[in-house]
Amino acid sequence: MFVHQKKLTKTMKYYKIILAIAISASFIFIYLFIPSNIIVSDNIVVHQSGSSVTRGFVQIQYWDKWMPHKKIEGHSFILEEGELAINASFIASVKANFSKGDFSSGVIFSAIDAGRDSTLIRFEASVDNRHLSPITRIQNYIESRKLKSQLLTIIKAAGAYYGSTKGIYGFDIVESKVKDTTLVSTQRNFADTPSIHQQYEMIQTLKEHIKKYNGVIHSAPMVNITRISNNEVYTQVAFALAQDIPPGDQISIKKMVLGKILEVKLIGNQRKINAAFEAISYYLSDNMKSSPAIPFVTYDTDRTIEKDDSKWLSTIYYPIF
Repeated sequence: MFVHQKKLTKTMKYYKIILAIAISASFIFIYLFIPSNIIVSDNIVVHQSGSSVTRGFVQIQYWDKWMPHKKIEGHSFILEEGELAINASFIASVKANFSKGDFSSGVIFSAIDAGRDSTLIRFEASVDNRHLSPITRIQNYIESRKLKSQLLTIIKAAGAYYGSTKGIYGFDIVESKVKDTTLVSTQRNFADTPSIHQQYEMIQTLKEHIKKYNGVIHSAPMVNITRISNNEVYTQVAFALAQDIPPGDQISIKKMVLGKILEVKLIGNQRKINAAFEAISYYLSDNMKSSPAIPFVTYDTDRTIEKDDSKWLSTIYYPIF
């Protein structure tokens, strides 16, 4: 009986030693392989020019247009898990802070030029994990993995948004080919921006000339209004035709080169059209393109019939090379 008790005591001693070794090994593993400063990062590539994506990306006041979130509180996005507070934007990066209960992390988003037609959107999050408690260190490690997954979802949403011209410039800017080679046009100089009535008088003059020679119109009326000086505004109206017709008094026939052209369709008044032209100027600069000819705006809605300018349909045609 005494021998059996002695053996049992010895066995228990061995078990305690093994348990102590296992616990010590676990602590060593936790402190060696779970770092005191956890860094999580990832990136995606957006196939748009770096300057264009970066310019839009650092405008944090518009992040609500693409950021996946449940709601917004002040400068913070409430996510599916946790809260992302946007602190500040810099030349090509945005600083933020993520929090979820006792877990928190600094986050830096950045948009980096990766070549003429590519941009790298990246995040890096840093978690201070200098804790004596192994349980806390493990919990922070698990939360950092979840954070990485959420941040990857965020930059993917940013990539989808800034991967389109509408996300970058506010308008769908489409590159296409010139379809019609013949333009019939007339032009006048005004002391100020011509009224809708004055513009449609010029359009009517063209229509009558086209009808006289049995021309076939292939477009809505096309208008270009350019201020030359304080008291001089150049105005040209035109129609695309199926084939040539004879010119007339102050009416000319022009041949268009079948090159590239930008198309922007929009709904709204002249302010909206002006904003689209400004967006196109950014597009040309970002993509290193220039224009060989003057742009036109087609009046897809008859302005003399529809009085509400917020409903006007227009298309900008901007030749490029």
